[in-house]
Amino acid sequence: MTADSLLQVRHLHVVFDVEGREAVAVERLDADVHEDEVVALVGESGSGKSVSSMSVLGLLPRNARVSGSIRFDGIELVGASTDQLRRVRGGGVAMVFQDPSQALDPVFTVGSQLVEALRAHARMSRAEARRRAIELLRAVEMPDPETRMGFYPHQLSGGQAQRVVIAIGLAGEPRLLIADEPTTALDVTVQAEVLDLLRRLRTRSRMAILLITHDMGVVADLADRVVVMRNGSVVETGAVEQIFAAPREGYTRDLLASVPRMGAGVRRDDAAEAAASDAVVSVSDLVVDFRARLRGTVRAVDDVSFRIGRGEVLGLVGESGSGKTTVARSLIGLSPVTSGTVVVDGTDVAAARGAERAEMRKRVGVVFQNPLASLNPRYTVAEVLAEPLRVHAKLRGSALDDRVDELLSSVALGGGRWRTRYPHELSGGQRQRVAIARAVSLDPVLLVADEPTSALDVSVQRQVLDLLAGLQERLGFACLFVSHDLAVVDAVCDRVAVMRRGRLVEIDDCRTVLTDPKDEYTRRLIASAPLPDPVAQRARHAS
Repeated sequence: MTADSLLQVRHLHVVFDVEGREAVAVERLDADVHEDEVVALVGESGSGKSVSSMSVLGLLPRNARVSGSIRFDGIELVGASTDQLRRVRGGGVAMVFQDPSQALDPVFTVGSQLVEALRAHARMSRAEARRRAIELLRAVEMPDPETRMGFYPHQLSGGQAQRVVIAIGLAGEPRLLIADEPTTALDVTVQAEVLDLLRRLRTRSRMAILLITHDMGVVADLADRVVVMRNGSVVETGAVEQIFAAPREGYTRDLLASVPRMGAGVRRDDAAEAAASDAVVSVSDLVVDFRARLRGTVRAVDDVSFRIGRGEVLGLVGESGSGKTTVARSLIGLSPVTSGTVVVDGTDVAAARGAERAEMRKRVGVVFQNPLASLNPRYTVAEVLAEPLRVHAKLRGSALDDRVDELLSSVALGGGRWRTRYPHELSGGQRQRVAIARAVSLDPVLLVADEPTSALDVSVQRQVLDLLAGLQERLGFACLFVSHDLAVVDAVCDRVAVMRRGRLVEIDDCRTVLTDPKDEYTRRLIASAPLPDPVAQRARHAS
């Protein structure tokens, strides 16, 4: 650590006042970021990564007490006034947040939000700001940026919304960019483009980056140094090559051992035959059209056919906007079927009405990407799990309580202390465990998992994947597993289907698709996935 650091953190201590009790989130953190350097902050959920980064710009809630020193370009930020922080924010230090649905205002177009950010940092006319906004959208690889300027956040895919958030972060041309999980919601090709963009920005402007991420492939691809945190404290710091090749601490070794790697999957080779002979899901010639206000009819899914056998896990991969989630939603009756058929456990989903549709939905469990958005914030964990059991299984009294306890034990949240917690009192991994318990509460024949681990750090992701695999083996349900992470797909799926622009371009067992892909698009997807090895990743860039 040196005195000429662009960002210099010394003895940072962050304590939250929670109902009269002190909760220590960060304890005596020391860290430095130099110009033209990428420092990655890694660790499990609750380790203090995001709290540390939010402390830099004074973005913590009022019940937080911060002590120690945070100096940016020689300016002390701990205890700085609102005016002092405002002068640093944006032009000096900018932040890209993890969840674009929280970072973007739903009632304004993305263009107006970009224009507002640009005019806040520099004197320019509205026309000049609009031209610059289009340039920023083009820089973050937004397709048709002129048209997207008029879109509202809900009209964009998750990956497109994240690109808008990154563009807003770059609006003031900051010297330090704090990127909190900037590629979490992105598929591998868009992730590769964003990482290349950040790399070019760093080279062109010597912009420093403080990267908070759970994706060790992203760390290997972009970082120069790594700071490993656990329970609010620094466990280990070192150059990225040293951390990956010879970590000193056992916690760091465990963290790296949890990283999924392509080629490590050991799944059934007879999955295609099983799907053909005993299909729980049969999708034939599926077409899904949507009405778009600006573009008329948009075809989201075009002539897609596949089957999922009993006890089989089918992975569905592709870029943002390829139609993955629309296909998944069509299996549970949440996306309109324009033509074709979707049959789940003998029921035609599109044709089912009333009691037949309700009965079909009882047999399908769903795990969404964002558990905080899918769990009722007013319900305790016990109430979340009890609701489908009361409505569909008609359980009451001690039978209901026993089933809730059984479900909590099945996802390693037993012991009774979790029953009265609310979703906001749980970590991301704990929330997803509750979501999985709810999804399997009615013993489904089909589980639809839409990006269930994308927001989780690697060790928690490993636990959740092991949990899903164990439940699937024990309960025998079929599973559609939607993901942008090819290594995760390889770890849990029997077969994989690849989608592009609404069409299915390739489907086969995981080993064949991921080692010998037939379609050029699949080959590009695989080549875009970052390797959790900095030496191999740098060699890939050099070739």
